[in-house]
Amino acid sequence: MDAHDRAECLSGTRTEIIEIILAWALNATGEKNVLWLHGLAGAGKSTICTTIVNILRDRGCLGGFVFFDRSDAERSNPKTVVRSLAFQLGLFCDSIGIAIAAAINAFPSIYQAPLNVQYQKLLVQPLASLPHETAPIVIVIDSLDECGTPEKRETLLEILAELSNQLPPFIRIAVFSRPEHDIRCAFEERDHVLEHMLDVTTTANTQDIYSYLAYRMKRLRSKMRGLKVPPNWPTEDEIRGLTDRASGLFVWAATAWKFIDAFDPLKRMDLILEGHGVSDAEGALDALYRTALESAGSWDDLEFISDFTAVIGVVLVARKPLSYQSIDRLLALSEGRSCTYAIRHLGCVMQQDPTVRLLHPSFGDFLSTRTRCGRDIWHFDLPKHNHTVAVHCMRLLNGTLSRNICNLSLSTDPWVTTLPDEIVYASMYWIDHVCAVEETVSSFVEVIDSFLQRHLVHWLEAMSVMKQSRETIGLLENLCIWLKNTNEAPPSLLELLQEGHRFAQTFAPTIAEHPLLIYRSALPFTPTTSVIYQKYQSHDMPYFAGGFHETWAALMSVFADHEGSVNAACFSPNNSHIASCSSDSTIRIWNAKSGAQNVLPLRGNNNWIWTIAYSPNGELIASGSTDMTIRLWNAKTGAEVHAPFRGHEGWIWQLVFSPDGTKIISCSNDETVRVWDVNTGLEVIPALRGHEAQIYSVAVSPDGTKIASGSTDETIRLWDIQSGKEIMPTLIGHEHWVQTVAFSIDGTRLVSGSDDTTVRIWNIETGMEALPALRGHTDAVKSAVFSPDGKRIVSGSKDRTIKIWDAEAGIELKEFPAVASWVMSVAYSNDGTRIISASRDGNVRIWDAHFALDRRAKPGHADAVRAVSWSLDCKRVVSSSYDQTVRVWDAETGEQTMPALTGHEGSVWDVAFTPDGSTIFSGMEGEVMQMWDAQSGAALPVSERGYHFPGESPSGSIVMTDSGWIMDKKTNELISKLPHSIDVLSSAAAQSSQALAIGTQCGRVAIMHFPPSVSTAP
Repeated sequence: MDAHDRAECLSGTRTEIIEIILAWALNATGEKNVLWLHGLAGAGKSTICTTIVNILRDRGCLGGFVFFDRSDAERSNPKTVVRSLAFQLGLFCDSIGIAIAAAINAFPSIYQAPLNVQYQKLLVQPLASLPHETAPIVIVIDSLDECGTPEKRETLLEILAELSNQLPPFIRIAVFSRPEHDIRCAFEERDHVLEHMLDVTTTANTQDIYSYLAYRMKRLRSKMRGLKVPPNWPTEDEIRGLTDRASGLFVWAATAWKFIDAFDPLKRMDLILEGHGVSDAEGALDALYRTALESAGSWDDLEFISDFTAVIGVVLVARKPLSYQSIDRLLALSEGRSCTYAIRHLGCVMQQDPTVRLLHPSFGDFLSTRTRCGRDIWHFDLPKHNHTVAVHCMRLLNGTLSRNICNLSLSTDPWVTTLPDEIVYASMYWIDHVCAVEETVSSFVEVIDSFLQRHLVHWLEAMSVMKQSRETIGLLENLCIWLKNTNEAPPSLLELLQEGHRFAQTFAPTIAEHPLLIYRSALPFTPTTSVIYQKYQSHDMPYFAGGFHETWAALMSVFADHEGSVNAACFSPNNSHIASCSSDSTIRIWNAKSGAQNVLPLRGNNNWIWTIAYSPNGELIASGSTDMTIRLWNAKTGAEVHAPFRGHEGWIWQLVFSPDGTKIISCSNDETVRVWDVNTGLEVIPALRGHEAQIYSVAVSPDGTKIASGSTDETIRLWDIQSGKEIMPTLIGHEHWVQTVAFSIDGTRLVSGSDDTTVRIWNIETGMEALPALRGHTDAVKSAVFSPDGKRIVSGSKDRTIKIWDAEAGIELKEFPAVASWVMSVAYSNDGTRIISASRDGNVRIWDAHFALDRRAKPGHADAVRAVSWSLDCKRVVSSSYDQTVRVWDAETGEQTMPALTGHEGSVWDVAFTPDGSTIFSGMEGEVMQMWDAQSGAALPVSERGYHFPGESPSGSIVMTDSGWIMDKKTNELISKLPHSIDVLSSAAAQSSQALAIGTQCGRVAIMHFPPSVSTAP
């Protein structure tokens, strides 16, 4: 229902409440700038609201109008409210529009920010620029109770009920709703809120209903001219009888009039008046609804009952209203049995065009409550109908989804095509309907299994067409949880779902760029043992010689929006979000599952931000910068909540919260540790001094009594947090700068990492090393922390690797593949299942902490692959690496053809075959330093005067762009793209075949083949 379709009050009715609202609205200086009008369902709140809106519009003071509808997912979404109001206010007043436009220009991605931030940037700040003597500007919000769930509208309620006092007094906000518990709690006892209850028992209200019914009956009588109707029909007594039965509810009066205004009005009038009067409002409404249903169809016709149940069931549980055509196709109804036939006599309670929906939500409440509707055939068990709709959605998708459903190519814009409404609905909401089912049977799970086995990847493609790729991660996780709870799912289905979830998590950013990248990019890079790969990879897709991986890698996701080094990253306490800080002077907050950014980048620090931490309750984020300040942010909204903490005289390298969240402890290159009060921003004790050089790292013991600090003076010191005194002798053992310190969860041990490349574990009681130094890194250890259970340690280094150690045995357990640049920080999620790393290459990475090394993985380089080159016959690829080796690979199998060629004393930058393929040259900066027999691998002598590499060989038709797109030059068609998770350092196209060799940062050489059909296949 659009705004212009909404009914307003009959002239001369509801005058008293309208005058009260207008008097409040037009008082530009009134202290109470928010009005909350509430009342029973059907009391006429929305009609009054529409009348007020039209009056205010005519008087030129309506700044914005928003109404909610719980039957429409889009109209019940609180996330769009602020943007909609900002748009309307911008049209209402040029000066407001200019201020809002400036805010959008300053924050182009403001539409992605949470409501609180949007409210501040798009409403509070622009409206504050208006003169105080501005005439009233009224914002009206109707049906707030239909805005999502209490949880989803929590932030909007906070804005309307609490933060609204930040607006100038001439901004008036009128809110209409039912008195739901959360709304009542939000608005009651607010000094700036005027509360008004719409009383349906007053004499004035009863008289208004009589006037309304008299007007409608008069109009109905005029339509019946020429018919045999008693001259005095309807009588005043009949209208009074209708009025009495309304029990103060205007929705009853409107429904009764529509019911009577149908076939045989006199008989229908008698049906209503013959019913026993009911004293309470709800009972009166129920009696009317029962009367309407009795006349709606043949209740002894089983076919009619079946269609009625199916159609109304869809309408009641649909996440957004559907057209009757979409309902017909969803239910597979024939043309002769359109849903319109099942509901054609329910015009008094249902709208049929442009979408089928209830005219008032009270009818849905009536149908879903057995004690109210009174008959089993009228009662709708919502979980059961969610089951039915879920099955219909999957049936529809089964017959529709296919590979390349929109007949696209990678070179065409995928967003110019659309899917039919019913396919969009089924794709978006089938999992929601499944998860709303409370009782399951094996046959239902079999339907889910059959659908996913055939169409999981096709559904992911459809979601990409709809620009919903990131949403699939959470949807698949929800479905997996639901299926596990049923205890009905076969292991094969759970495996497919878990693999699908990992597939979506890894490749959603890539798939979001184009639907066909599922087949051209994601599937080729999927592990060959994965059920996803085995089920969906086909001969006309790109493939890797020997497969890219056999099992899933440790790397789960890459978040890549920072424009500088990511210096630190951490999980929120509940693991739902990730905060990261960067040398680009921003803080970003990410959804830990999807990678979506929940708020705009946080800006305030004027230089590089080196450190970041969540408060223990997850409500605050603290950051420290090279501008020598600490800043405190609201983790939900991104708003800065306190003036900068000032006191340090140098760059702030690290900070942490105390376990109780009342203090922040920071360290700096001013050689001090400082303890701050979170509420005041003041230092609670004098600066801790003792180190003889800058302090890189600081940690607080789990009991909140001790501080540990690590310094470039190569020592670690322990301090009492209350007195600031050192509590034990300095810990000495590292032979270079101490970069990181962290306590174990029980507080008995401390882990440290240093530029001496070691990780050390200390006994806090004795001050001695608990184990021999952990050795394995080849460069400075930038970060090291214990796992939540204290059994593991994860460390990140300038050598670009992440290692996991046994914290009790002191041995290395595993190493994650090298990334493109220094690992600046590492951290565990609080449940110990994931590890987050921040890197100087500008990326945040999420790793599987339980990742088991793939012992079947093909051997490769131990360091980044600097160069790859093809033989002229395209049967072999040669690679060189920073690990000082050269390796030769079979282009068809991906296997090494001989042992690694060794002899270089440094990194090997360049490598190539001679044109006849008999010899391999290797060296750096164009100069040949080694020569090898390409068949045996034997070293050949190199002349003292040296050789230079031959000129660049002619390349084939395949070319890769800097952004990772792969193109066929012959057809000028895009044919693939490297996923975001692949760090490619080198690549080379085969001269005479459709193939590309790539070398990665983690030492992998992969040979990607493109069948001739790839350029034309979907």
